[in-house]
Amino acid sequence: MRYQSSRSKGILVTASQAILQGLAPDGGLFLPEALPRPDFASWQNDSYQTLAEKIFSIFLSDFDDQAIQGLVARSYGSNFQDPEITPLHRLDQGTSVLELWHGPTLAFKDLALQALPHLFREAKKIQGLEEDFLILTATSGDTGKAAMAGFAGVPASYLAVFYPDGGVSQIQERQMLMPGPPNVAAFAMEGNFDDCQRVVKALMQDQAFITGLARRGIRLTSANSINIGRLIPQMVYYLYAYFRTVKAYGDPLSLVVPSGNAGNILAARYVKAMGLPLARIRLASNENKVLYDFLTSGHYDARRSLVKTSSPSMDILIASNLERYLHLLTGDEALILDLMEELKVHGHFSFDPQLLDLDASWVNEDQVGDTIRRVYQDYAYLLDPHTAVAARAAFDADDPGPRLIVSTASPYKFADSVLEALGPDLTEAGQDPLDKIQALLGTPLPPGIQELKEKRPLARRRIQPWQAQEAVKALLGVKNDET
Repeated sequence: MRYQSSRSKGILVTASQAILQGLAPDGGLFLPEALPRPDFASWQNDSYQTLAEKIFSIFLSDFDDQAIQGLVARSYGSNFQDPEITPLHRLDQGTSVLELWHGPTLAFKDLALQALPHLFREAKKIQGLEEDFLILTATSGDTGKAAMAGFAGVPASYLAVFYPDGGVSQIQERQMLMPGPPNVAAFAMEGNFDDCQRVVKALMQDQAFITGLARRGIRLTSANSINIGRLIPQMVYYLYAYFRTVKAYGDPLSLVVPSGNAGNILAARYVKAMGLPLARIRLASNENKVLYDFLTSGHYDARRSLVKTSSPSMDILIASNLERYLHLLTGDEALILDLMEELKVHGHFSFDPQLLDLDASWVNEDQVGDTIRRVYQDYAYLLDPHTAVAARAAFDADDPGPRLIVSTASPYKFADSVLEALGPDLTEAGQDPLDKIQALLGTPLPPGIQELKEKRPLARRRIQPWQAQEAVKALLGVKNDET
């Protein structure tokens, strides 16, 4: 399988090249030249690891079978707290929760970012590269720590994470500031997630910066979901969930996915395009409902103020995976180029709403808190705010077949918001928020949370957007006058 840019058919690369480059040279995103139609019906009884091997074998066609088996074994094993990797929790006869947060950082990003460092290493081997790699990452909260956990201590690699100062939860920031190997670092950037993402994309297209790194034997790439190596592993859990939810292959299943950057829901849309019989895929937005507005009107308009919500990983106005979705619908690179340029210059664009095939809902902050409380009272089950957005959308919709609420983070990661929603009558006063969540769950503290209680975080490193390059050079041990 080859990969092309979303903005040009003339740029074609292998899987290993796409993973190492991250972003296409024309600023587009790499995507499969064509999506295959596997015999999914014959995969029904496969383990999570076997499904991962099969998906990886299809999409990583220049990786040999032995390499794929090895990287899957290293990516999805004892590093996850549940042997199912992504277990299902049944709420009632027609509704289950797909828990994607049993990895080391308690967020769905672990499903891709535990694999990505192994994909990088194998891709370097395939391409015969010996240079070090600098990996840039913008995060709205969860990607940062997941990337740091994946790349910590990995030889010949450096990881710089940029997150919006004051725009992530307290637990998310503490996770990113835990002491660790010197090859990874997180920086609190003035602005919002879109500013962080804009800086990363600008650095990845800054030829003077790239040339300076090359002189030092360093290549530049990204661990954000703009990298196709993030998207491929995410397809696996939708297959696994489908096979374990329906009674027989071919039965419909509806998904409700909380999404701000459109990567998680795109993985679901890809497997549907490949033949998985999903009935309906519903995107659930918080009050930053730019994707909801787009999917219900065809007008994408980022010209609005960002609202800080209790679901900060969705506080995003520019969804970077949007152009992959638009390309899936149209196959028109020239149109994608025009739309993305219009968005960049004018902050909005219009698209034929008749072509859009994802359903959408949005949920306000009061509804999020009400849903957390209601689900705990009715089902004795704790939701984080992002999952609550999806749950409320699911409860209010009339989607066909059994439905899956996609749960993207553990309630531990948003302990303060969860406890506030539950109210004082359901929580004891005076306890540490993490201890309160543990008492409500009745399970041992996960290792990633235990670490937060045992170690002091590093000092916050605040920067302005224009200081990002200096921050990266400091991570690399490069003086500012050395370029």
